[in-house]
Amino acid sequence: MSYGELLLEARRDVDAAIEVWRQLIHERLRDRVEYALLKGSGIKEWESPVDYVPVISDVDIHVGTKDGMPLFPKNRDGFLYSLETTRLYEKMFNERRPNHLHIPRPQIMVVEENRGEWLPESLGEVKPLYGEVPLKPEESLESLRARDMDEIAGLGPLLARLPEYVIERIDLEYYRVLRMLCYVVSPTPVRVLGQYTDPKHAWTLNRTNVLRLLESNGLQAIAEPYREYYLTGWKAFTEDFRGNDTMRQLITHAYDVLYASYDAVREKVEQR
Repeated sequence: MSYGELLLEARRDVDAAIEVWRQLIHERLRDRVEYALLKGSGIKEWESPVDYVPVISDVDIHVGTKDGMPLFPKNRDGFLYSLETTRLYEKMFNERRPNHLHIPRPQIMVVEENRGEWLPESLGEVKPLYGEVPLKPEESLESLRARDMDEIAGLGPLLARLPEYVIERIDLEYYRVLRMLCYVVSPTPVRVLGQYTDPKHAWTLNRTNVLRLLESNGLQAIAEPYREYYLTGWKAFTEDFRGNDTMRQLITHAYDVLYASYDAVREKVEQR
């Protein structure tokens, strides 16, 4: 299949996954869930292969619970109920998409009462999934840039830990390294862009346009490994993430994205 055909099938998979999670929240979690919303690459336009890569990309669901309660009881019953929910997700998805390209990986984040900054300023930024989604007051660009810079500053210690972390990973363990890095790689170039441009605008962009903006702002050192990370991700997906040479390339691109991103704002980080 061409990339265009692959993306079309992946979009059908994501759309089916969203509807399954809408049903699961209503049927199994409505006693605890106040609202749920979708964010991220799964709901943005896909213009090129970098905009969505199966398994590396996810269906990003943010959930607010009633009175701040946990999504599941913190005991064995809660564990089993959560695990059974994943089984039902797989079963219901397969019923909708028996000839799927992939089963989209959900990332479910509980929005804690003290993390109101995760909420949207307008419903146009997200896709409501369940209940009435609350909005946050308008945030200043300076505040958003500062929050993004806090996240970038954390890359220094992470990069320092990685050499000793990867020395004991091999074969199936490479997927473990990827899972640790993929949720950091995706937003980091956007956080860097926000230091040079309007951060609110940067966060609305799909990765195709993030790459264009990186290059137009002279940040090719970030753009090049960022592009290769997602293109290599497609290759890793077609190999079921079992091609060790490809996985090493993929992890290297991930490291290079984070290193170049940190290096681009190193002076600002050190001056904090």
